[in-house]
Amino acid sequence: MIHYFAYGSNMSRARLEARVGSVHDHGRARLDDYVHRFSKLGRDGTGKGNIERAPGRSCWGVLYELDAAQLERLIDFEMGYGATTLRVQPVLGDARPCPALSFVAHEIVAELRPKAAYVEFYRQGMVEHGIPESYVQAITSSPVFEREPSRWGSARERASLA
Repeated sequence: MIHYFAYGSNMSRARLEARVGSVHDHGRARLDDYVHRFSKLGRDGTGKGNIERAPGRSCWGVLYELDAAQLERLIDFEMGYGATTLRVQPVLGDARPCPALSFVAHEIVAELRPKAAYVEFYRQGMVEHGIPESYVQAITSSPVFEREPSRWGSARERASLA
């Protein structure tokens, strides 16, 4: 079994399970010295979640347990990201830091905007797992596309509109 730290739309258990099947949920966890940004360019030109090194900062997510087959299925969804092992601080259980696999974008693109529906998966997952309200507000108040960006030219052109 593999610990997986979900910091984006996969914080929503329903979304993650739709992708990989039934998972074991270890609850919320904190990743220190990282910050969340919408800095991964999606195929549709919108911003996808990413974590970036930021000493003294932290971001929140959910710690799940996956088997090897589930991890392989998840990797298929995480195009443009590299799998990396990080030390996260679980909030429930023994509360000792533990290694967990997560995904970091290969390329960082500043100031992208996500779709509102994508941010809604974040909100659902954060509320479901009791992520601190101040963090929920910070993520869900990010500027979003007001209409479907895929109608506006190439992915690079759409990214420049964000």
